[in-house]
Amino acid sequence: MKLNFRELAIRFAFGGTAVAACFILLQIIPSKSFAGVFIAFPAVMASAVIMAGYFGTSEQASDIALGTSAGMMGCTICVLTAVFCMEHLNRWGLSLVIAISVWFFSSYSATRLIQSLLEKIRGKRHQRTGY
Repeated sequence: MKLNFRELAIRFAFGGTAVAACFILLQIIPSKSFAGVFIAFPAVMASAVIMAGYFGTSEQASDIALGTSAGMMGCTICVLTAVFCMEHLNRWGLSLVIAISVWFFSSYSATRLIQSLLEKIRGKRHQRTGY
């Protein structure tokens, strides 16, 4: 895989702009709980899908979006773990380490599960249509 600096710069601009905009909204919105919704904005995913679709194919963009689904499932479990640990351990640093570890393993598991389900669906479609 060849490193394309133009593509990298565009990804950086898209992702960085989205992250900065979310941070600014976080500072402006009085309700920090609601502002947290913007922290979860999938800036990197949007950037990756746009770039994959533009420089690659729709299938590559679709694969990235699919992986993002697994990551977001992992994020949900990560946040719930973080909240639980912070409330019960009263150590936010340790809670984040635990939550991020849980995110990695739950995202990986979700990726494997989604891939398995898609293979079954594609296999059934192939049997039905003969393609």
